[in-house]
Amino acid sequence: MPRDDDRRAREEFTSEAEELLDTLSRDLVDFEAQGSSVRPELVNKIFREVHSLKGLAGMLGFAEIAELSHNLEDMLDRLRMGKIPISRDLIDLLYDAVDSLNRLVIGINDPSLSGLVDITALTRRIHHAVTQTPQTKADDPFAELTLDDQTRKSLTEYEEHRLLENVRAGKHILSIEVTFNFSDFDERLRGLTTTLSETGEVISTLPAIDTSGGAGISFRLLYGSTLNDAAVAAISPDARVASLRKLTAPAKTPDEGGVAAPEAAPDEELSLRSLSQTVRVDISRLDHVMNIVGELIIEKTQLETLTRSLDAQQARMVSHELGKVSRNLDRKLNELQRSIIEIRMVPVGQIYAKLSRTVRKVARELGKEIELVLRGEETELDKMMVEALTDPLMHIIRNALDHGVEPADQRRAKGKSPVGKVTLNAYQQGNSVVLDVTDDGRGIDPEHVKSVAVKRGLVAATDSVDAMRAHELLFTPGFSTASQVSEISGRGVGLDVVKKNINELKGTIDVISTVGEGTTFRIMLPITLAIIQALVVRAGGDHFAIPLTSVEESLRIYSRDIRTVERREVFTLRNFTLPLLRLADAFGLPDQHEHGPDTKWFVVVTSAGEKVVGVLVDSLVRQQEVVIKSIGERLKSVPGIAGATEIGEGEIVLVIDVGSLIDHFGGRAREARALAALAPN
Repeated sequence: MPRDDDRRAREEFTSEAEELLDTLSRDLVDFEAQGSSVRPELVNKIFREVHSLKGLAGMLGFAEIAELSHNLEDMLDRLRMGKIPISRDLIDLLYDAVDSLNRLVIGINDPSLSGLVDITALTRRIHHAVTQTPQTKADDPFAELTLDDQTRKSLTEYEEHRLLENVRAGKHILSIEVTFNFSDFDERLRGLTTTLSETGEVISTLPAIDTSGGAGISFRLLYGSTLNDAAVAAISPDARVASLRKLTAPAKTPDEGGVAAPEAAPDEELSLRSLSQTVRVDISRLDHVMNIVGELIIEKTQLETLTRSLDAQQARMVSHELGKVSRNLDRKLNELQRSIIEIRMVPVGQIYAKLSRTVRKVARELGKEIELVLRGEETELDKMMVEALTDPLMHIIRNALDHGVEPADQRRAKGKSPVGKVTLNAYQQGNSVVLDVTDDGRGIDPEHVKSVAVKRGLVAATDSVDAMRAHELLFTPGFSTASQVSEISGRGVGLDVVKKNINELKGTIDVISTVGEGTTFRIMLPITLAIIQALVVRAGGDHFAIPLTSVEESLRIYSRDIRTVERREVFTLRNFTLPLLRLADAFGLPDQHEHGPDTKWFVVVTSAGEKVVGVLVDSLVRQQEVVIKSIGERLKSVPGIAGATEIGEGEIVLVIDVGSLIDHFGGRAREARALAALAPN
């Protein structure tokens, strides 16, 4: 295969495999929740997903993935046939197998990672599960049914197994005979099967003799349900329903068995980010973009025609027409921008399955019972932002499990449920998306944070540390409350890295905590990084763009309204003391204002999480859409700068990063500038 074709095949496989594994992970969560009463349709779905992965891997020559999938498929086949009991160890094995398959897929593009999977050990565990002693069956449940030999011989091995399971569960076993016209029998049979599946299980569908004498086709359905024959007959009045039970037997629950204990998994940390850069797009969105492009081409042709026809006599008329076409073009371009942004949007639920696997694995390592609640799966974000979020979210959740949620005995002593709860909630708020990671654990104790900070030399023992200061200390490089380094947390990679990653996404992270009740890490992000609405302001003779996602409001004040408290400038806004930050002072720009009590200023009230600061500027210019471009390495380290943009007529302006501006200066920009002026050269 040519090199380009080989690369394309790998990309297509990783994209397809990741989607299969994400779906498989979500199905495993449902499988675990349903326990021993798992619905057979779910087991069959998981079986088909593994089968599909095996086929894809085998076709493209990924032998290790194909081998592991084949062994897993064999085990799932025995599981759905009732030859393997559902147990905690079996569920652990399924999760470990999916994790290993995920590592192998990652290893396609990074061979060094594929060695982290011990396929031999995993295969040995699967083999043990497959070859364990099956459950003993003392009697023949068929003896309880009036089932003729011909029907019994017509059943497949799987159908016979499902019939026996329904009998053992004490369900009503019914025969449902229906006759349909040839013209629409497939559609009507499918509709009847769907309806019946809502209240039971259609075990088998067999052809039957049409006794109506018409030009129809008859079927006999074997059906297991808690509903009796009269109730089912009411659901389908045209069907002939009869019970096949000789007597009603009590439901029986299979005994649980076990499989081999999980062997130690490799300790290396893997990123949860997807390998694939592919965005699967709904065709209707692409059609919409194509229609807009077609209309833009028409507008462009009209502009070219008008330009060629422009002369002195027609200047006024043509100018009017050009203005009209220009406005149409502008409207269509805005629509095109919105459509392109929509195409890049994906639901955050894409990473929920990966996080579920991580939570389950970490909880098992810590010996804690954790309930993970996922909400807002359909909330949409830019594809690249969703991928960049996976690692910060994983780290926050790991910290919640390790430090936040108490051990079961401590929770009982506090009157809490022994099962800890971690909730991940995503929702849209204006032009931003908010993700809350909440635990119902011990909360963040400022005194404990202070004691750790004092030991590490971050604060003095005499310093006052309130809740806000304690939360700020959590994001200090190298800060950790872990008493010893573990594989879960306390590895020297702290929340400062999480904050750095969130800041790179032009977002903010904040902490809300109540001691004894729990903690919420709140991440707020712009919906997309591509095109944003910004407020263009003027300060110190230069223009700057402030993202509207960080702007609460703007207002005009006078110098006499500004007060100084503890060498910091503040302004009273509706009974709230608002710290002021002069943008010219933050960037060392010349002060071009005439100073006096009646000097006019504009305040842009900005927020980053729970922190609010009024940015003092000379004037407000306009609001417009801007495209943020990256800046050079030298400017990248300057606090308060997110990038650059062009605002028209070739003018390049800096885009303000409100989060880092507040973190670095707070209300101390003027004080810092004064001290810098006094410092010796």
